[in-house]
Amino acid sequence: MYNKEFKRRIAYEVLIILATLALLLFICRLWPILLLVILGIFIAALRLLFLSVKRVEKIPPLLPAVREEPTMQDVQNMTFGAVQQRITELVAADFPEARWVWKTPHAKFNIVEGNEVRILLNRAGGYREAIVVIHGFQVCGLTYPHAEDADSQGEKNAEAELESEAQEALQNVEPSENYEYLAFEWVDAHVIELNERCNESIARGLSVLEIPAAELPARESWPDICRELARNGMENCCCTETGITIDFTQ
Repeated sequence: MYNKEFKRRIAYEVLIILATLALLLFICRLWPILLLVILGIFIAALRLLFLSVKRVEKIPPLLPAVREEPTMQDVQNMTFGAVQQRITELVAADFPEARWVWKTPHAKFNIVEGNEVRILLNRAGGYREAIVVIHGFQVCGLTYPHAEDADSQGEKNAEAELESEAQEALQNVEPSENYEYLAFEWVDAHVIELNERCNESIARGLSVLEIPAAELPARESWPDICRELARNGMENCCCTETGITIDFTQ
């Protein structure tokens, strides 16, 4: 760049000198030399014009980044996360105060195999469980089977009393000691985020995802959190000194 600027400056100065010389030769009537100087002026002007033209460099278009094709495990994890989110929406639509956990062990495997899966409910107006109706990996609805005989009013009242007593006992327990419910609440709030982090770790070729202690509640609730994660399809969880690890290799 600097070399081209220097050549342009030299050509400009030569053009000025030749123009001045041509003027002197015209005054002195030295026609043969004047013709040669005019020829030099023409050449210097062409040279200056050539050096003044800016060349536009063509930049080749950038190729789109190659994205890795998702594996079957990635697809199953994303589908399972979407199924859990849809179940949460359906339960919230029917019972806004209700919470749910998987009743069927290895729920993700059973969903992939097309088997029936069920969930356990809490604060759902007397219903203890629900059957998840799934067709083609899409949640079509929830079916709430009755836990007691519809014709026996006495059994209904007894169960209502038991549920009321259980709720009162649950309210009397100190929140800091109710680690199972604390673990359920934490996993319910973070299950979608954890699924995404697991998928990102698998895509980067990692074999273990570690959840640091800063993101977790009380240390005493970690074993219960591991069990809740296993119910949500994140098996091979174990507690360490620094948090909880999820192993993808097993």
